[in-house]
Amino acid sequence: MNADSRQHCLQRAYLRLAISFTPLLIVGWLVWQGWVGAAVFLFCVVLTTITIGTLVPRCALFGRMIKRLPQAGNRVLLTIDDGPHPQHTPAILDILDRHHIKAIFFLIGDLAAEHPELVRDIIARGHEVGNHTQTHPATTFWALRPAGLWREIAGCQETLTSICPEHPPRLFRPPAGHHNMFTALVAQSLGLKMMLWNARGFDGVVQNVSFVRQRIHSRLKAGSIVLIHEATPIAIEVAQSVTTMLAQSGLECSTPPASFTFGDDEVVVEGRAAP
Repeated sequence: MNADSRQHCLQRAYLRLAISFTPLLIVGWLVWQGWVGAAVFLFCVVLTTITIGTLVPRCALFGRMIKRLPQAGNRVLLTIDDGPHPQHTPAILDILDRHHIKAIFFLIGDLAAEHPELVRDIIARGHEVGNHTQTHPATTFWALRPAGLWREIAGCQETLTSICPEHPPRLFRPPAGHHNMFTALVAQSLGLKMMLWNARGFDGVVQNVSFVRQRIHSRLKAGSIVLIHEATPIAIEVAQSVTTMLAQSGLECSTPPASFTFGDDEVVVEGRAAP
């Protein structure tokens, strides 16, 4: 990626980091003045705000994100995380073909580098690939500093673009949806929009296909962004169940066309907690 873009992005990110310490200076000043109660209150408010903004996946406190499609029309979007997988990806692609459904596959860079033929097959069958970081550090991604975020996001972007140079990712999804005050800034510097979801069944942690399907079904409506996963013990069963439900729903399930730019009017910020 362009070195100037990286430098400019990191400068802005570290400036944001420096500014974020301002409340701590105020806390220290309050303690020095003897207003300990006020200092504790301010510290708790700041800590709680940062925690919510970081760990609640669909909280847009630290940057704009796509959480649903525009309500105009009858479209829903199926997104599939954590591939490519040597067994699951081909099976899921066949399932999608049978139901005439197109999806966005959010791919992990290291896995894509191991299975570039699967990435090409996803594109060849009319689907879209998205950036899901290079190594998928799900438990630590929220704690990465700007340089680490750049390595993860830019690394995946380079990997996927090198495999399919005519179809570079335009969307980014953080692992587990966790993100910090620098994530959106890094993604935007790489020309990416951050996409989350509003209909998921927790198939990454729950091994019950019926539960997953029912939970997604209860949230399914025009504009929904559905999330399922590869690389789980029930991945193929979930893909079959959910795609059957989508095919029977009467909703159009396809990827937005290349001309669809996800401008500001498509970036929907909701105050509702993550499902």
